[in-house]
This record gives sequence, C-alpha cells and structure tokens, in this order.
Amino acid sequence: MASVPPAASPVAAPVGATITMKRAPHTFDAWRLVRERGVLEGTFDVAAAPRLAERVAEDAAPVAWRIEGTTDGAGRPALAVCVDGNVSVECQRCLGPLVVPVARRTVTLLAKSEGDADALDADSDDEVLVADHPLDPHELVEDELLLTLPFAPRHDEGLCAADGG
Repeated sequence: MASVPPAASPVAAPVGATITMKRAPHTFDAWRLVRERGVLEGTFDVAAAPRLAERVAEDAAPVAWRIEGTTDGAGRPALAVCVDGNVSVECQRCLGPLVVPVARRTVTLLAKSEGDADALDADSDDEVLVADHPLDPHELVEDELLLTLPFAPRHDEGLCAADGG
C-alpha cells in the first residue's frame, strides 16, 4: 500500500463523526472511508487530465469533487462520488467555446473481488467498483467526467455560430 503523509490520512473518529480532508491523498482505502463515514474533497485540474485532454479546452477550469464513504439503500458499502463545476469544451459544429455545467453524484458499490462485483452488478442498478487496492480519488473523478461530458458537444439549437446564432 502506498504511504500517505500523516496530514493527508484520515484519523480515527467516533462513530457517526465525519472525517473531512481538505488535502486529498494520492490514494485512499475505500473500505476505511465507508467504515468511518469519511469524506474526501478537493479540486481536479480538468485541463491536465490525460484521458480528457482531447475533450476539453486547454483553459478548462478545475472542478470541485467530493467522495463520501456511505452505504446504499440495502446497507451495502458504497462511495458517493460528486463532481461539480463548469467544463470548457469546443462545440463540434462551430468550433467555438462551449461551457458544459457538471453536477453529478454517483453511488458506486464496493466489491472485494471480481466475483463479488459480478454478484452485486446482477443485483443492483448502481455502478460497482472492485476496491481490492488503494483507490486514486482523481482517477474516480476523471472517470465521472468521462461518463458525464458529451462525446460531441454542441451549442443548443439557434445558439451556435454554425446556425448563424
């Protein structure tokens, strides 16, 4: 397991207490975050994300993110991954700037193995993540953005320069 500087590590807290970390670790233990009902939060530099490089503008502003250790309606361990902000992209019709608002919260069930993930996936509509290793919060946020941002962003009808708007 990668070592995390003490300032970035969650601390033990009384049951029901919220652990909030202002400085995100490079990796975290998802099971511990759920057990302690912890919260990780920070900002994510969208423009510097390798998998988003071709989909966002070079001057794209950072987005805020929050990862909460929680459970789903059936009491199963889960992470709630929240991403909030405005992402600058290029309209695929007029090639002009376009801002896409992002406000997404996804509940992702945790599995200890691929077999557990298959069983959970068959039993739930929620996303399932195998958390058999420390997780990278920025990777989870980047995944959410990849799923959220339109593949071919375009201005609304009548607002695009290609329409004369």
